[in-house]
Amino acid sequence: MTTSDDQPPEHWAGTASLDPTPVWKQYLIVVLLLIGALAVIGVAAALAIAPQLATPPALVPGNRLVLARAELPGVMKAPLRIGQGIVPERQALWILQVADREYIAVSAYWSHPDTGERCPVLAGSLTPGPAGAVWRAGPGCEGHKWNFGPRGDPLNAPRSLDRYLVSVEGDRVIVNLSRAIRGFGKTPQPTRSPL
Repeated sequence: MTTSDDQPPEHWAGTASLDPTPVWKQYLIVVLLLIGALAVIGVAAALAIAPQLATPPALVPGNRLVLARAELPGVMKAPLRIGQGIVPERQALWILQVADREYIAVSAYWSHPDTGERCPVLAGSLTPGPAGAVWRAGPGCEGHKWNFGPRGDPLNAPRSLDRYLVSVEGDRVIVNLSRAIRGFGKTPQPTRSPL
């Protein structure tokens, strides 16, 4: 067993090394971390309720477009184009109500999967029956008349229209422009068995 008498004085620890960190400094660190966490939660909450606080039509943080349901067309009525003035033209869209409280938002532009040509999407005729509204790709797409169903599915086109997620909350319709659903292509059926 060693005692303080066995150790030379230069090996002794000074009295300052035995003092713990003052408790008030530890409390200060905990309080600062708590305030930082509450600030992050507050910012996230403000972003989450932004669509309820905005006056439609408005583009709120998170790239969400808030529209008033009363301003939108009724079931299977002529679709509404939303573009410059509310959203940048590159994010322009068409919105159509296909059933009660069910809205479809499609991009105002379609690109051919093979050539990459970008064409404007135009609202076609509203036909009665299951076909519903028909979208068509406008001039600039190889001279073809590409047609699409009411939900943007391809009728004679090589791929569907790009769509956006849409939610209905009370008297508001919220279109999430940061969540584009890319159009799917048609897969040809095999003409003979691979076996």
